[in-house]
Amino acid sequence: MERFTLAALISGGLLLGGIGCSGGSSDYKKTGDLKKAPAVHDEHDHGAKGPHGGSIVELGDEEYHAEVVVDADAHTLRVFVLGKDAKTASPVAAKEVLITPEEKKALTLKAVPLEGEGEDKSSRFELVDEDAIHSLLDAGMIHGNLSVKIGDKPYSGHIDYHLDGIHHEHKDAKPVDAPVKVEEGKAINPDKPTDGAIVDPK
Repeated sequence: MERFTLAALISGGLLLGGIGCSGGSSDYKKTGDLKKAPAVHDEHDHGAKGPHGGSIVELGDEEYHAEVVVDADAHTLRVFVLGKDAKTASPVAAKEVLITPEEKKALTLKAVPLEGEGEDKSSRFELVDEDAIHSLLDAGMIHGNLSVKIGDKPYSGHIDYHLDGIHHEHKDAKPVDAPVKVEEGKAINPDKPTDGAIVDPK
């Protein structure tokens, strides 16, 4: 009895399988008929640091890249224009680059050509502004837009640059004058000699 039941089940399964495959109307496709997934673009890793340790911004259809770098010690914001590989310097004829952080005023970086790039082209752009740099570092990030005109074509890209690892210090407040000490009726202040002036006890 058990053998008969098992044989019947196997036969029924084969019959149903044959029905399901007939007619060519099945939703299932052969592996070879499936479209291959597009190749992963691995020329560079978006979000990775650039050759100067900054944040990479894609420009256009990856025709160019920009690397945004904050130099806290020099109070400088820099942008390096890079090629498709996001590594190689790509001098352009632009005179300036504009960075517009969210909820902040736009910052203009002027061309500062690297050695050998000439006066008409530059891959480096800079802004030296202590207050602006401290403001960015206090915010801990630069979220916003970078724009540059290369030739007749405008390019723009989104900046997502976190500055958590960059150490900076605010300017110290002006030192307060040392307190005046009274000794034997004379004013004594090592920073401000008084030539033995007498302090009025009143």
